[in-house]
Amino acid sequence: MISNIILLFFGGCLGGFLAGLLGVGGGMIYIPLLSLLLTQQTGIQSDEIVKFTLANSFGLVFLSGISGIYRQIKLNVYSFKNTLVIGIPGAIAATTMSYFIQEGSWYQKENFQIVFLFFLIISIGNMIFGKKKEENHSPIKPEREFFIQISVGLFAGVVVSLSGLGGGIVMVPLFRWLLKKPIHEATSLSLSIIPLISIIPILQYLTAPNVPQLTQYGHQFPQFGFLVWPYFVPMALGVIFFSSFGQKTAPKVSVFWLRVIFAFLSTIILAKTLYEIF
Repeated sequence: MISNIILLFFGGCLGGFLAGLLGVGGGMIYIPLLSLLLTQQTGIQSDEIVKFTLANSFGLVFLSGISGIYRQIKLNVYSFKNTLVIGIPGAIAATTMSYFIQEGSWYQKENFQIVFLFFLIISIGNMIFGKKKEENHSPIKPEREFFIQISVGLFAGVVVSLSGLGGGIVMVPLFRWLLKKPIHEATSLSLSIIPLISIIPILQYLTAPNVPQLTQYGHQFPQFGFLVWPYFVPMALGVIFFSSFGQKTAPKVSVFWLRVIFAFLSTIILAKTLYEIF
């Protein structure tokens, strides 16, 4: 339906803009919208809904991250070293968890919502109750920084595989808290790491065997593995068009308003998730 295409496109626009602005990958928009439409329009079971939702969200998150890297390279602010140190452990963790999700039916929609809810609460708490001002901190010792970066990467990879978010929902708060990075730098670094963490899980979902064929009114949806083109393409176009706009806007927005926007949007999704659970 045309109305669904328009809804998906604007969902992609909003998610792409927020990805560029906040460094969170846009998953907080993609996940609820994809889950809602897939549940309403297909007859597949709960555990399969999760796999389709995760696969399409991963693809969209990957696109927003690639857009972020492209802009950072153009501005000569891309940190290749930090991306690898954090992204490689994250990719390993995400790949491992995605494999176990695909190979079994243990990860049901209810588990999915609880994990999603848990990380939203963490992010909201960080943005509301964290330090109000960006402060100068003494340098972190290189060996300690290296250990923190690897730990954050591993944790983000697990979050990506379980929740379908880009990992930024935990990376941005942890970069600010543990690595003492200003919020603008934390969001930029988070966005650059997202593609590396999400690429292998995407390939796993694209090449998975025995994928259910989605149908509506007797017609099959065109799909590539768990990636469903009528859902993915409209959202991908929105992501491509608006993620760059979000990145251009971010430096012009004050730290206070970035925190307010992040917390406000997270709270909306939190309320919706609580409503679905209870």
